[in-house]
Amino acid sequence: GESQLSIVMSRFNEPSSLYKYFMKNSFIILIFFNLIFSQEKKLLFIGIDGCRSDALKIANTPNINRLIDTGLLIENSFCSVNEQPTVSGPGWSTMLTGVWYDKHGVSDNSFSESNLDEYLPFNFLMKRGNEQYHMASFIMWKPINEHIFKNSMDYNKLLPKFDDAIAKEASKYIKKPELDVLFLNFDHVDHAGHWYGFNPKKKRYIKAIEKVDGYIGKIVDSMSTRSSFENEDWLIIITSDHGGKKRSHGGQSIEEIQIPIILSSSSPRIENLIRQTYLTDIVPTILHHFDIEIDPVWQLDGSTLIDS
Repeated sequence: GESQLSIVMSRFNEPSSLYKYFMKNSFIILIFFNLIFSQEKKLLFIGIDGCRSDALKIANTPNINRLIDTGLLIENSFCSVNEQPTVSGPGWSTMLTGVWYDKHGVSDNSFSESNLDEYLPFNFLMKRGNEQYHMASFIMWKPINEHIFKNSMDYNKLLPKFDDAIAKEASKYIKKPELDVLFLNFDHVDHAGHWYGFNPKKKRYIKAIEKVDGYIGKIVDSMSTRSSFENEDWLIIITSDHGGKKRSHGGQSIEEIQIPIILSSSSPRIENLIRQTYLTDIVPTILHHFDIEIDPVWQLDGSTLIDS
């Protein structure tokens, strides 16, 4: 936007010439500025439980690769610091609140010492400024909605079977004009890891990643058919709550703490990052995308992954 505006502005050396141009072409200028600034911010946020970066890289994932082509793959993000257990409870809590377990209090899958009433998930933070957002979640693991989101989305759907139900349901819902945020949780990869091993050499584990890639492709394709898609600025985030080693996870090995983060956007603002990135960076990135100022009271532990 700025470069185009600079071209227009550079044609004039005197204020009188600039004034005459704007008066003569006011309608064109209004359309120009409207195209630059009127795109509605939207979010598609996908969590793939138990997905290792090295396995994702070798899997046949044309749909995810297509997103990376218009964005960025961060292969070595960490889902744990200070010995945060690499299990689902703390992992999803950190991903969705932007703070580590020493704050949100979730150290296992029981949520027994949770501080999630104090450290709220991103959807609560987005609405702190009285903004009106329509949000929906389609999840396989019930505690995400029950304990973290507390069924607070405008539409909450639990689909626990290891099939394509989420892809089908989400593909329909994403076409709703009022939708601003869609969150999805896929458990297929974690399930395969526990059965066959969290290992890029395990064919069933790789096949599970490829299956989820197909589901993601179906949803993204459906998103592109929205009637208002051309006037929308979609940020797509794909990440995981933890990795895995052998047939388990929970420890602090590199295989368990290293996760992928994928960012994709139609806006040219995602650049390669040279710093270490963390699961806590997701929430600040979402808030930044929606131009929401971060309140220090929230005590977020990460920082945004996009620049503008």
